[in-house]
Amino acid sequence: MNKSTNTKLDSDRGSFASIFKSQIFFLIGIMIIIGVIVSIINPRFLSVRNLFNIVLGVSTTGIVCVGMGTVLITGNFDLTLGPLISILGIVMALMITRYNVILTLITVIALGVAIGAFNGVVATRVRAHSFIVTLALSVVYEGIALLLAGGTYISLGGRFRVFADRLWGVIPTPALVLLAAIIGAFIVYRFTKFGRMFFAVGGNEKAAYLGGVKVRLYKILAFSLAGGMYAIGAIVLISQLGVVYPSTGFGYTLPALAAIAVGGVALYGGKGSALGIFLGALLFGLISNALVLTGVDPFWRDVAAGLLILLAVGISGIVQD
Repeated sequence: MNKSTNTKLDSDRGSFASIFKSQIFFLIGIMIIIGVIVSIINPRFLSVRNLFNIVLGVSTTGIVCVGMGTVLITGNFDLTLGPLISILGIVMALMITRYNVILTLITVIALGVAIGAFNGVVATRVRAHSFIVTLALSVVYEGIALLLAGGTYISLGGRFRVFADRLWGVIPTPALVLLAAIIGAFIVYRFTKFGRMFFAVGGNEKAAYLGGVKVRLYKILAFSLAGGMYAIGAIVLISQLGVVYPSTGFGYTLPALAAIAVGGVALYGGKGSALGIFLGALLFGLISNALVLTGVDPFWRDVAAGLLILLAVGISGIVQD
């Protein structure tokens, strides 16, 4: 066997091995295993409607994960996600009963981008880790949400129910927004200069700075993009609910962070993918749906979900080592 043949075989083995070391491969593998087990217990799991219900259940989480994931890729944390969903949802509800729907949606998204940019400026100016800075900001935003809503709920008055509908009675419209968000993130990460700069900043901030990259600017851009995605997530969520409470978004921060971590986005920055973010969020929905269909006691669902996610992260971490 000649040298070139050996080299080709080694290359093929390396490519084959890299597939099995992929976070995405293990996420898909875990989901297939869960799916097979649950479908045996309850055949309804594989019904088209139920599969779309799983995607519907993670649509908002998946959309906001794109924003938070982008911030994490730059090596920063953003814990303002939950309160911002509430604030943006409240602004949407207050405006939509008084003004044109299009104007309302544009305003909400612009406000999300502006608040995200503000978060980025504060996080890059204050001499403290972004985790602490955004944790403090999240408390501020929680208070603002309560003040805006007056401590009670605000109704949309039935004016905007687009994302509560299904195309042809089957495909949830929020799933289409999630798909667009994931495709958009894939294009930005893979094919745009500023997308590549996000990874450069998160991978080695000092080297990026010495290489002429405007590190602070790209961090602010990442936070701005995140704010815009939080706004879109809020619009999709509140459209489905029809009402918004001051605490509506409070429960989204930690699940989104966990889904992103499971999806392979490094918490220290510089690593991640749009597909991984999507699969991480989808795993959450799959676990939740599986526990319901298998009749697990509601008090044990969070425990089981947490353990399964920990197992997914542990296995992928061992393999990648």
